[in-house]
Amino acid sequence: MLDRKVLRDLWNLRGQVVTIALLVAAGVTVLVGSVSAYVSLVTTAENYYRMNRFAVLWADVKRAPRNLAGRISEIPGVGIVEARVVKEVRVDWPQSETAVSGRMISLPDAGQSELNGLTISIGRSVDPAQRDEAVINAAFAESWNVRPGDAIDVVLNGHAQKFRIVGIANSPEFVYAATPGKPLPDDRTFVVMWVAERAVAAAFNMEGAFNSLTLSLAPEAMEAQVIAEIDRILAPYGAVGAFGRRDQPSHRFLSDELAEQRTLALTAPLIFFSIGAFLLNIVLTRLIEAQREQIAALKALGFPSVPIAMHYAKFVGTIALAGSLAGVFMGIRYGQGMVANYRPFFRFPDLVYVVPTWLPVLATLASLASALSGAALAVRRVLRLTPAEGMRPETPAGVAFRFADEPILRRWGPRTKMVWRAILGRPVKSALTVLGLALALPMVVMGLFWWDALAYMVDVQFRFVERADGTVTIDEPVSDRAVREIAHLSGVWAAEGLRVVPVRLSAGHLNYRMTLTGLDADAVLRAPRDERLRVHAAPPEGLLLTRGLADRLHVARGSVVVVECLEGRRDVFQLPVAAIVDEALGYNAYVEIGALNRLLHEGRVVNQVVMSVDPTQSNSIWRRLAERPHVMTTSVKSAWLRIFDEKIGGLVVLAAVVLTAFGVIISVAIVYNSARIALQERAWELASLCILGFTRGEVSRILLAELGVQIATSIPLGLVLSQYIVTVILAARSNESFSIPPVISNATFASATLIVFGAGAASALLVWRRIDRLDLTTVLKTRE
Repeated sequence: MLDRKVLRDLWNLRGQVVTIALLVAAGVTVLVGSVSAYVSLVTTAENYYRMNRFAVLWADVKRAPRNLAGRISEIPGVGIVEARVVKEVRVDWPQSETAVSGRMISLPDAGQSELNGLTISIGRSVDPAQRDEAVINAAFAESWNVRPGDAIDVVLNGHAQKFRIVGIANSPEFVYAATPGKPLPDDRTFVVMWVAERAVAAAFNMEGAFNSLTLSLAPEAMEAQVIAEIDRILAPYGAVGAFGRRDQPSHRFLSDELAEQRTLALTAPLIFFSIGAFLLNIVLTRLIEAQREQIAALKALGFPSVPIAMHYAKFVGTIALAGSLAGVFMGIRYGQGMVANYRPFFRFPDLVYVVPTWLPVLATLASLASALSGAALAVRRVLRLTPAEGMRPETPAGVAFRFADEPILRRWGPRTKMVWRAILGRPVKSALTVLGLALALPMVVMGLFWWDALAYMVDVQFRFVERADGTVTIDEPVSDRAVREIAHLSGVWAAEGLRVVPVRLSAGHLNYRMTLTGLDADAVLRAPRDERLRVHAAPPEGLLLTRGLADRLHVARGSVVVVECLEGRRDVFQLPVAAIVDEALGYNAYVEIGALNRLLHEGRVVNQVVMSVDPTQSNSIWRRLAERPHVMTTSVKSAWLRIFDEKIGGLVVLAAVVLTAFGVIISVAIVYNSARIALQERAWELASLCILGFTRGEVSRILLAELGVQIATSIPLGLVLSQYIVTVILAARSNESFSIPPVISNATFASATLIVFGAGAASALLVWRRIDRLDLTTVLKTRE
């Protein structure tokens, strides 16, 4: 009989059952989608690194004899040592409006490398006997629809040479292929080329020599000791310092993204699921308490407590299980969408989506536990009542607050007193309802705020900080006369020189490899700013550090940082932190250019020029500059905005849409259930009022006024919680490539508020119709 009652209750309460199931499904979806996306990335990366023998150490020099590789291989703990020639080159690619840069890497005469093996997706590897064959990376090939047999022109040591593309490949060294000095990859302007060793060695006078080493280590090797020994051996040959896999650019970004995704896979579902579980418990507790008379009647008929408790366990378990099944299905689709967004960002040959067997089970058990805990608390409280007490309606709540009898309330009449008595007479229940309604609002904000944050990032980074229209990178430091020459070109409105040098910043036991940028003290086109958008001039005797970098090194204003230059004389000096600035893209450090030139014992030189140009002549300007012999790359702001939209926008838009949709679902679910349960709890009272002469409209306004007061009270609390929750989530996902600020616009707050009010209005309409349809005789009788 009780099992039939479960089915009957599920059908009679189908509107509330569906909304509660959707509430469960939302939490399960976020949990399954986030965790499965993280597991997929980790599994793919580990398998790819293992299969393609990803190196553990790298060491770069200017030029060293080949026989040193054998000497380094004798260092205890060193496994495979592979010497090669790596050169940054300029590519003549007429299809591109801006300069295309390239990295040329030699392949051994044996064909395939022992470390960092290539995965050829189309075509074949190069023939070691052929000097004009090349394999290029898949990202560039896909961007320009390049196929084997096409040609690519490369400037090698000042001379143009044509290479025939014979294969398209992926490499574990370039899972994340970004141009040096740029925080985001541009697949259209950066190409990796693997060619026969004799081709690149002959072009750069590197026969019998190398300028790059890749190494593997034995499991018991001490990486720091091996690096120190390698640096000692290579020091006379212009070494810039060996480094481990953690500092390899591609792996560093991937590992940071994995760490961030791991944190989000725990943080976001935990917040989302905790709020969902709390709301679910509120709804189920009130739903079961509304059936106290039925429970008392069953006890009076001789039913033991255990079957009654199992009846409600089946009721809420069915709802939670249905929501979990839907959530697992939607979570898998959500996870697949997240992985699809990662595919153009991380270049694996095959990024496989993986759902661990334990994940759907864990999500289902979590939803069942939260639902059953809410039901258990309510059933336990009701079962404690004696049958006689439980079968009586609850004693009308009294109000102990003096202002309930104030003249203004007496003038408003009995209906106003009824509203306030219902709210203030049950303070715990009312407070929980208000909190539940308040938590619905952050769910909507969590989806909508992404557009505010991205718009703010673009505005601050590209309108206030990087005000130039483009940047030219020169292959080696030149006199600052080059800045004046570029400034006099037709269409160039302004130009400023930068000195960019690779360094290792150290503070205590923490260190970080990056580039240090020298700026003019009165620079306008590159203007570092703090969180209040105040400009900070590059200090002559100190550093400006971006906030993420300062946090990573655990330094603050006034702290001393050791700067080790990784080129030229390998100078080492100490500088205090003069100020902390805020930027959306990358980790950056700045110093006054004249001071940097002096510290490096060089003249007034630059190796980058930032420019403001006439937009009507911009294309011709970038093309003319790209044709200059010493120009390595040109970076154009319009292209950066495109990359930002494609890379960053694509990563967050799916999550934003999903979270917005679930936020709306949760808002509707909690408001609708609050209204329906309030009607169920007070149906006897409302029917009695109708019998006493109140119109149905007056009775409806009493109940809806109570709901309106609760919604109005919850909105300010919900707005405060929204800002706090968004700040917590973004603090958990910060990485070195881009930092999303916790910016929420008034329009987003207003939209979320309107959605909650809209859910309230729709629920009010449904409740109004139900009151109009009340059968007074049936309501006043004992049900079931």
